[in-house]
Amino acid sequence: MSESKEMMAADELRRMCGRLLFVGLPGTRLERHGRELLREVRPGGVILFGRNIETAEQVALLNAQIRDALDHQVFVGIDQEGGLVDRFRAICEPMPAAKHIRNAARSDLAEQFGTLSARVLRLLGFNFNFAPVLDLGDGNEANGLRARTFGTQPAEVSRLAGAYLDGLQAGHVIACGKHFPGLGGSQVDSHRRLPVVTHTWEEIFERDLVPFMDLMFHRPGERLHAVMVSHAAFPEVSEFLQAWFRRTADLPAPDQLHKLPATISSNVVMRMLRQALKFDGLVITDDMEMGAVVQTLTVAEASLRAIEAGSDMVLICEHEANFVAARDLLVESVKTGRGQLELITRANERIERLLQLAGAAEPFAADEFAAAARAIADLKRALEAADTTGEYAPVYGTPEGGTRRSSNF
Repeated sequence: MSESKEMMAADELRRMCGRLLFVGLPGTRLERHGRELLREVRPGGVILFGRNIETAEQVALLNAQIRDALDHQVFVGIDQEGGLVDRFRAICEPMPAAKHIRNAARSDLAEQFGTLSARVLRLLGFNFNFAPVLDLGDGNEANGLRARTFGTQPAEVSRLAGAYLDGLQAGHVIACGKHFPGLGGSQVDSHRRLPVVTHTWEEIFERDLVPFMDLMFHRPGERLHAVMVSHAAFPEVSEFLQAWFRRTADLPAPDQLHKLPATISSNVVMRMLRQALKFDGLVITDDMEMGAVVQTLTVAEASLRAIEAGSDMVLICEHEANFVAARDLLVESVKTGRGQLELITRANERIERLLQLAGAAEPFAADEFAAAARAIADLKRALEAADTTGEYAPVYGTPEGGTRRSSNF
């Protein structure tokens, strides 16, 4: 191969590896250093947080700057669940939490919530939302879920989160269901340290997995196109899958299973999500800088192991040194033969496919943004009224009185 072709091939590999990163930025403006960094790493996604938000006009401008800095389409995402996780509360009418949808129990209002969320997101320049939460709530205050869940029963979560999903994606914002395969059984917050979910395989299969399976394959309208994998260990799931796929040299010993977060576990991502459940959508990790990961691994090594385990993108939310190091290690792994170019190529294809479903950018309109904020206030009043009157209008999920189980699929 000539020197020029080798240089082109090397640049293409760096580009492909960069696309696997979903990265955060430090401030409210994209200064020269930030532009140069984006052009160097060429991430496939950029996520904003409260630290990036001052005014609606400023956010719209920042997102336009991000798109302009890159020579390819990009996911511009945010965690905008509502309630406790509401990045827009300082610039827009605060959005309701999932628990308010759960208490109202009305699918039409859940869908309206998704529609209004999409409108606000699109006006601000976003095309990707890390929502809905598909975990089952169990009243545990220690695992960080609290008011973020749509229910305690699989049918309830499928019905209400599914309606929200419809509204969001009809508004041309890609939804991302989280946190696969379900954090409902966790006892600690993965932002701080590694949760170990001790649910049996039967409990996971019959309950926790049901909303994911329901929204991926078994409901009308748009399917779930993206899934976030959790930073929790699922030893019972891993033991079951080891027996199912037969024990091989690359599988960890049973006494090591509790040490592997799902994000870097090929048992959870490749064997369960990809092979057993046949999911061919986009798989994204939770933030690789969270305590559940960095207690034992560098961010770069964890990112490589996540891609090897079957994920398509890794989320690195804060430190630029980490996403540069992750990109470089992915490149180096291919050169040395550890990393599989096939996995990286397939991940790039999934990214491109999903970007085609995202709406094209539109200009910010202050009057439309204000109208959306007023509509959110109206929605909150309707949710409160429905909670008070007990109105109930099932649309999705199992008919009233039935139990949604994996055997329904």
